[in-house]
Amino acid sequence: MARTEKDRIQFIRASLQQHTDFWDELRPQMRRYRNAYLTKFYEDIGSVDADSSIRVETADAYAAIESLMGSLFTKYPGVEVGDDITGSGDAKLTKVVTNSWLKNAREQIEAAARMALIYTNSFLKLAPRESNTLLGKIAMRAVPPWQVIIDRDAAAWEDCRFIGHVYYISVDEATDKFGPKKWTGSAQRDYFTDYERNTDRSYRSYGDSPDLPNEYLYIEIVEMYDFINKELLFWSSQWKSGEELLSKDTIPVTTFDGRPLSNIVPFYFARRPDRPMEGYSALGRIYDQCFEKNILRTFWANAVRRDSRQFIYKEGAFDEESLAKITSGIDGAMIPVDNDTISGLIDVVPVVPISSNHAAYLNYIESDLQKGSLTAGFTRGEASRATATEVTALMQYTASELGKMARDRDATIEKAALLYVRMLLPLIDDGDTVVIATPDGAKAATIGKLDADWEFYATDSAGTPLTDMIRKQQLIQLLPLLTGMGVPAPELKSEMVRLFDLPESFLNLPEAPAAALPQPETAPSPAAEAVVSDAIGGV
Repeated sequence: MARTEKDRIQFIRASLQQHTDFWDELRPQMRRYRNAYLTKFYEDIGSVDADSSIRVETADAYAAIESLMGSLFTKYPGVEVGDDITGSGDAKLTKVVTNSWLKNAREQIEAAARMALIYTNSFLKLAPRESNTLLGKIAMRAVPPWQVIIDRDAAAWEDCRFIGHVYYISVDEATDKFGPKKWTGSAQRDYFTDYERNTDRSYRSYGDSPDLPNEYLYIEIVEMYDFINKELLFWSSQWKSGEELLSKDTIPVTTFDGRPLSNIVPFYFARRPDRPMEGYSALGRIYDQCFEKNILRTFWANAVRRDSRQFIYKEGAFDEESLAKITSGIDGAMIPVDNDTISGLIDVVPVVPISSNHAAYLNYIESDLQKGSLTAGFTRGEASRATATEVTALMQYTASELGKMARDRDATIEKAALLYVRMLLPLIDDGDTVVIATPDGAKAATIGKLDADWEFYATDSAGTPLTDMIRKQQLIQLLPLLTGMGVPAPELKSEMVRLFDLPESFLNLPEAPAAALPQPETAPSPAAEAVVSDAIGGV
């Protein structure tokens, strides 16, 4: 059944309204997570004490997120390219082109990962841009989740019936893209800051500022991918009151087998079990512990301020000069009293100490924080008194948790790499020769060499610093066994060079006699274990 323009606009309005209502409801929660990460915990939290009370805030939320980021990102992102089963295309050229682009996209990938950990999820958006080089024709940007309209009823990203992006562009940019129109420009609205200015907590109702120059006026654009009808729609409520579409085209990017693709890549580290398209915040797992710890530390800080030395004395027993000497604390001062004994003249005001229950409660909070953050204490730079054997066990456990997150990270990189190649094809002009340096020499980048049914695999899939360390230890321990099994020495050397990131010139060195190779111990010696324990704070 053919759709009219009215049907398309009604579809966009309904999707946008559902999206806005969903994220309006989550805004206070997202603000709390953001403020906890920025160590601005009390910005939205009222204190039960007076305004003059001391407020103490810990950096546990920041430490939890950044320890995960440090464990997930150590190298530039990269992919391996699997050959097309039909032999089409040039896999080596495709790999070089994709990895060169990914290397420049590291900052945006990390920004998206950080948002996916703090909020529910995030997205990466690829878009064409003006560039004199082939590799620079597509830009990548990290996009927060409240800007992307998704089909929340879908069971998987590939099953989404529609995907949209709500964003702002300047009036001048809108004119360049859609032609001269009578725009109703407004000030750009922010998901968080405009919430602060509103009493109804709806960022979409913030007042316009039509008197600003065009450089400061923006148009809200809805870019909608309708996969059922294979249409790319652009719409704005700030032109003709949203009664007409800005443009309607066929979705330009498709997979190798002809399925339409949007220019957005999802980034999830955790999902709701019953709603796979709705993410789950890693910071949300530990927010209650951060809340309790900040409140407890604030209570302690105010209690310590009140833990001062105070005295009571019998009225009339001391004149003003004697009281001045007592309070001044001068060593050797002589203070006369008109009594046979000083008993009852002056005494200390007792101070009730803080209950030990507070310290016990803090220990429980710390334990819950460590469980919720997924990482062992030593990965956050905390000293422990564990032995090397215990640290190895912790590493294995932590590596498995981080390995799952690394697989999610790799899946996003692989989707972005595939989308990049598919978006690059329409931008290649075979009349212009673009030469790319590959391991097999310089090659011209053409549509025929890039257009194939590629499979992308993130380099060192699910690799993290902990998994890398464990893999290196296991290889060293297996060297004698592999040698005894007859594995050729050049193959072992190649794997050692790759895994330890050694110079490739080592591959050309002459082979050492077999007897000269050191035989690693199958288990750490007591001396080695003591060294590791000392390094992490043990005895």
